[in-house]
Amino acid sequence: MRLFHRLEDLELPAHDGGKVRLKDYLRRYLVLYFYPKAGSPGCTREAQEFSARLGEFEELEAAVLGVSPDRPEAQARFVEAKGLKVRMLSDPELELARRLGAVDGRGRLLRSTFLFDRAGTLRWRWLGVKVEGHVEEVLQVLRELYEADRELNPLIYTRRAWRAISSEPIPKETITRLIEAAHLAPSCFNNQPWRFIVATGEELMKVKEALPGGNYWAKPAPAIIAVASHRDLDCKLSDGRDYFLFGCGMAVGNLMVQATQMGLVAHPIAGYDPLKVKEALGIPQDYILITLVVLGKPGDPSTLSEKHLQIELGPRERKPLEEVLAWGRFAFK
Repeated sequence: MRLFHRLEDLELPAHDGGKVRLKDYLRRYLVLYFYPKAGSPGCTREAQEFSARLGEFEELEAAVLGVSPDRPEAQARFVEAKGLKVRMLSDPELELARRLGAVDGRGRLLRSTFLFDRAGTLRWRWLGVKVEGHVEEVLQVLRELYEADRELNPLIYTRRAWRAISSEPIPKETITRLIEAAHLAPSCFNNQPWRFIVATGEELMKVKEALPGGNYWAKPAPAIIAVASHRDLDCKLSDGRDYFLFGCGMAVGNLMVQATQMGLVAHPIAGYDPLKVKEALGIPQDYILITLVVLGKPGDPSTLSEKHLQIELGPRERKPLEEVLAWGRFAFK
């Protein structure tokens, strides 16, 4: 579940008189804890424990919000009387609680806690919470999540230029989702210079005829995405740089990460006859056909040549970081 997909339209009143939109907490971790009634013994203890350890949450770049059906005025008295530091939100109709599944079958609020990451994705939840030891448990899960998120993104690490591709069809809606991911890439002044043409059916067969022998492995693919653009669609910089190439590259990067998440192979290639592909797909001659992205589900590696099979099953090869990274000044041979 993602905050910006399911919760971004909600705006709740806070105990301090302000209004809170949950999407304002994107780019930070967010702990939402629901409690039944301000001032009751269990709710008081839980609020005091979250308040006492609020600094530890903030060190882990997390915000903590308490939510209850109480009116903001009652929450304000609760905060003042107990010396609380946590900001409280009022959810009298339990709208937020229902969306998160924190209401039981009889319509009663469950003492619950939800942990969202910086992207607004729900990463952990506790339903029917017992106050004893709960805050420490939430902190421990947050610490582990914080450290895990500082590692290389597993989707980026897993992505590879796989060649074993199945001929199994891919639904149109799946391909559309990949293009949506690509379309969210940054671009100069938001020009969005990328143009995607999905080759399927007869057009796909013509595109495959434009591939050289070395790209034999792409022939089973059920779809190939052509990425084209024109220099007039994006910024032209004073030193002669055409920025559209960079923008389209970032878009393809997004597409590949999304494909990896969805268990698909998305392999960009440079080996093709651009004139034949342009003709097959009706791409104007003054456009640049930047790349073709071969798309499919993972296939049988035994269909690959001996050379490609070794690459497919072998370890990932990368130059040492010091060959591509310099600090302060250019320092490469």
